Amino acid sequence: MKYEKNSYFSHDVSKDVSLKDTDLLYRQLFYRIFDPLALYKVNYDAKGKATSVVFLDINPAYERVMGVKRQNIIGRSFSEVWGASEKEWHDIVLQVAKTGKSTHYEGLSPATGKYLHALAFSPLERQVAVIFLDLTEWKRSEDALQRSEARLIEYREELRNLAAQLSLTEEATRRKFATDLHDRVGYSLATIMHRLEKLSKEAPSESFKKEIENTMGMLSDVIQDTRAMTFEISSPILYEVGLEAALESLTEQLLRPRNITYDFKQNGIPSHTIDKNISILLYQMTRELLINVIKHSEASHVSVRVYRGQKRVRVVVEDNGKGFKKQNEPHWGKWSGYGLFSIRERLHTIDGSIQIISEPEKGTTISLVAPTHMEIRKGAFA
Repeated sequence: MKYEKNSYFSHDVSKDVSLKDTDLLYRQLFYRIFDPLALYKVNYDAKGKATSVVFLDINPAYERVMGVKRQNIIGRSFSEVWGASEKEWHDIVLQVAKTGKSTHYEGLSPATGKYLHALAFSPLERQVAVIFLDLTEWKRSEDALQRSEARLIEYREELRNLAAQLSLTEEATRRKFATDLHDRVGYSLATIMHRLEKLSKEAPSESFKKEIENTMGMLSDVIQDTRAMTFEISSPILYEVGLEAALESLTEQLLRPRNITYDFKQNGIPSHTIDKNISILLYQMTRELLINVIKHSEASHVSVRVYRGQKRVRVVVEDNGKGFKKQNEPHWGKWSGYGLFSIRERLHTIDGSIQIISEPEKGTTISLVAPTHMEIRKGAFA
């Protein structure tokens, strides 16, 4: 069988297709491909070691994308044209020439500033063809998207931190207001009561004494209301006794007046302390859960359980109300304030979590889990 060679391929001239037609077909395919295409020849020494990679041909797309002229690089070595910065691309050509197996490669071309995807294959022995896809614009868009996503994640984290900081700031404000209400207004009311008691003993007539006693009765109601208001604004038990006692008192305060029965249980080791900020956030979240039960669940009984471990604390609120399909979460959207989303975000900020179990007409169980010790991560808005 007789073969003849041109600069690119060996041909069997005994075939029906002429050498001229084959060469024409090759050139049409080679030069009309829209993507950059280069044909290389790998030279070897007597020991079979590759000595150079030489450009045999490039198409117009290669000239356009790579910014070179065909006449300036044909016959020159890869290293002469591109230098040492393109070693990875140079090694891909050597790999394909050695193994004869096609391969893909994607990366930055430092010399051209292009981000390329290459398909390299060996059409003939010691020859390697490489088709390049210019992904530069796509890569820039991808990088821009990744930067945007990173900024979005950063902003979301800042918002989470802000939500937690706002909750703590709100509680600090409520605490100060409750303390002022107790110390100033409460003290003034108690002083007035003491003076009325003294006047009652010195009343010049029974009618005057009765009027004073009526006033004392109304004042006593005001004092009780003020104490209750002080407690509602900020629970002193949370600061003076601890989380479990505060939650038990909160449960009674919210549910008993609404004729909702309840039970409260606590487990764990009380000696394992909980950071003040963690206690405040868990107290606020539990209050939101209980208020939601009152407003929307139609429950007749609620169980509140607190489990304190060495590293984690769990608060569970379970009701026997109407429940809901979790994927829809219909009545959670009716919460006042930030609602369920806010609870989830605040817990995330302190490395906590929330679990919801609910079915229609089968009640709802919500577990809040938080570390016993965790510094609130400072965001840009903190």
